[in-house]
Amino acid sequence: MKSSIIAAGTCLMALLSPVNAQQAEANPAKFGVIELGAKGIKPLVVTANSSEQPVKIPVSNKNFYDGAETIKNVAEEVLRLSGLMEGEYHVPKTQIYVVVSSGVPTEVTQKDVSNALPSFLQDQVSVMPVTLESTYVFEGIVPPKRRKLNEVIVLDIGSGNSKGAYLTSTGPDVFETYSVPMGTGTFAKKVNSVRKNGEDFKTTALKVASEEILPSLRSQVRNKPGMQNCSRLYLAGGLPYVMSTLLHPESIGSKDREDPSGKKESEWVPLSAKDINAFYAIATEHPEQLLKPDLSKIPAAKLADVQKEVGKAGGIFNQDELTAGAILLKTFMDEMHFDRKEAIFFSRTALYAWPLGFVSEKIKASKH
Repeated sequence: MKSSIIAAGTCLMALLSPVNAQQAEANPAKFGVIELGAKGIKPLVVTANSSEQPVKIPVSNKNFYDGAETIKNVAEEVLRLSGLMEGEYHVPKTQIYVVVSSGVPTEVTQKDVSNALPSFLQDQVSVMPVTLESTYVFEGIVPPKRRKLNEVIVLDIGSGNSKGAYLTSTGPDVFETYSVPMGTGTFAKKVNSVRKNGEDFKTTALKVASEEILPSLRSQVRNKPGMQNCSRLYLAGGLPYVMSTLLHPESIGSKDREDPSGKKESEWVPLSAKDINAFYAIATEHPEQLLKPDLSKIPAAKLADVQKEVGKAGGIFNQDELTAGAILLKTFMDEMHFDRKEAIFFSRTALYAWPLGFVSEKIKASKH
């Protein structure tokens, strides 16, 4: 695999060219981060010491580890995004960072990643530890008023792994984190790698979950009481996004009830244990039905936007991945007793939560 990655990186060197000299000078207050996740690439531009909102460049649904051609495509996309950050947003080249999510399978090492990227970015690649990524997710989505002991636990079900955090002390905040090394995509791949000819996907997935996910999860629940005791659950990640979008398309574009102007869209989708059970039932028996939600009650003014978002959500995972993700989520629900939570929400802001936390640390470091 490494030779393929190196070859892809070598091919890319010929594509490198200096940023157009006519572009505006770099702004030292600008920082960029390009997250390489297990299912896609998320780019973000942040301006330090400013009330200006971060620029969330659209996500690219390309993963980094499925073969030489995919690696080459991802590296080309990173090159394009770094050029965009430097040229259009005037981010200094030395303040563009490439961060590999903890969910990217371990066979893709930091060195392998660097070899597939343009030379000027190779020294700015880092791999995010799962504990720190979990903390960044919490900090990125939990509002200050909810940062109390035994109040909120976050669960991020990504494509590569699943992880979360909750507070064990405040002032300063101290976190407990938890994780399992499987996410929606990696779980589905594992199931298909061990499934025998003619064996039902769900049957194999339940067996894999029982043998390779439950023991670690149960051990963590026993040793980390906040996993059950926190009264509110905030979900993040691709699987909860797909679930909330396909089960509750009416929530798309809904207004924030706490916004006096009535213009701001809500960042939260209320969910329940009943929703998760419903999602599980459909995804494990008739996953194709999830891709065709009932939109008959959507107002005409919102229909086009809702259809676009539903189409986007429906294109992220295949049917095996939907089944795997539903089993993974229900496993967490059963062990952590979601049914006892006072409230469950999906956070729309979670998509860029931990990359924002990463670049915020870089901004702090630049001041010293």
